[in-house]
Amino acid sequence: MPQRNSSERERAVFSASSVLDAVGTALTAIRIEDGLTFTDMAAVFGKSEDMAGKYCAGSAAMDVVTYARARREWNGRFDGALDRLCHDTRPVADADRNRHSKILRAALALSVALEDDDEITPAEVRANRGTIEQARDALDELLRKLPAPRAAA
Repeated sequence: MPQRNSSERERAVFSASSVLDAVGTALTAIRIEDGLTFTDMAAVFGKSEDMAGKYCAGSAAMDVVTYARARREWNGRFDGALDRLCHDTRPVADADRNRHSKILRAALALSVALEDDDEITPAEVRANRGTIEQARDALDELLRKLPAPRAAA
């Protein structure tokens, strides 16, 4: 039987239950942190108190309008874990070496831009925009590796 490294064993699985769990966990944390009742949450969702309880329990799927209302109200607190789940379960992800190369390419381009006058001009940013954006995306991917903050019980 082939040996798997720890990152292969720990890789998140994108499934309906993992999505519902991510949303339910986030909503429960928001409810506790903000001292909300299911009635309060139902008002945000535009749904019944019973449905708000089911969303928090991770036992009911939301329609897109309800999801958008929750996202508008709580932003990253609500959908941060779901975003990480979506990202971490993508079938094709850049290797760390590729990410680091993108970051270093941008650092080199900015370093070269500084050589002539110790300033990075808008023209130099524009000329290196693609490289800078790739580095930004690579940094975002590295930051997503951090574990999500745990909600207080």
